[in-house]
Amino acid sequence: MRTSLIFFTSVLFVCFLCTFPSTIFSSENGLRGSATFVYGNREPTVPGLKKAWGFTALIQYDSKNILFNTAGIEDILENNFKVMGITPETLDAVVISHHHWEMIQGLGFIMKANPDLPVYTTQSVSDILLKSNPEWKTNFHVVDKVMEFTPNILFQNMKSGRRRGGPRGIYEVHITLKTDKGLVLFTGCGHPQINLIVHKSRAVTREDRVHLIAGGTRLLRPNTQVRIDDSGENFSLVQMNYYSDEYYETLMKDLKEMGVEYVMPTHCTLEPAETVFKNSFGSKYIRQTLGMTLEFPVKE
Repeated sequence: MRTSLIFFTSVLFVCFLCTFPSTIFSSENGLRGSATFVYGNREPTVPGLKKAWGFTALIQYDSKNILFNTAGIEDILENNFKVMGITPETLDAVVISHHHWEMIQGLGFIMKANPDLPVYTTQSVSDILLKSNPEWKTNFHVVDKVMEFTPNILFQNMKSGRRRGGPRGIYEVHITLKTDKGLVLFTGCGHPQINLIVHKSRAVTREDRVHLIAGGTRLLRPNTQVRIDDSGENFSLVQMNYYSDEYYETLMKDLKEMGVEYVMPTHCTLEPAETVFKNSFGSKYIRQTLGMTLEFPVKE
């Protein structure tokens, strides 16, 4: 009788556990994660979202919620958070890639709701934002070269060349995630060049496989015009150099030789670069839209 009672109780306990959904952070094959794109200049696929120039993603991995970049128009970021049902209080960290306006100007909305939130970024971003918000001083952490957030999440800071970021270059932080299928990389604008970002990330982690690289690549033609009705933005992007067909061909070859499996170019990746990625990677090319959630490792 006692044995039967123990067995019956155990079965009830197991059934009780089964009523709860499994989280996105674990699977039989190891860690899984996701990136939800809450702000940017790609077409929205969720009603109520507003477009604006930029690239902001909520990255969920290794039991952490990380907001990558904080948008250029605070009101639109707040609107999109509400539409997506995301609250700043659930964030564990913010990472700001670099000092361009479309990455930094919505931080106030986040910090007001979550004043103890750590912010990881470059020295230039820290200097700019702390000048007008000195009360955030204890929140800011400058990423020198490589910073380990968790054993599976790294923040890496690289400097671009002059042709990719003005006369002195631009420091930019990207996120490197370690997965069972290889590295997953998120870039803001990719000023240091995505092939060099991939190369450096492989060297730092000693991992040859790159499962996915997602984000901006700063591949656009000189004098590209941008107009976005939702945000009212209308401007011409400064781009000093012209990327030839030969450059694109060499870049695609380099990425494949370095083991890049999937690509999701977005934000400042404009034509003809977008088509080059699509034609080169075929089914391994992912079209990013505003409001979509990308799970990784990517399911075949």
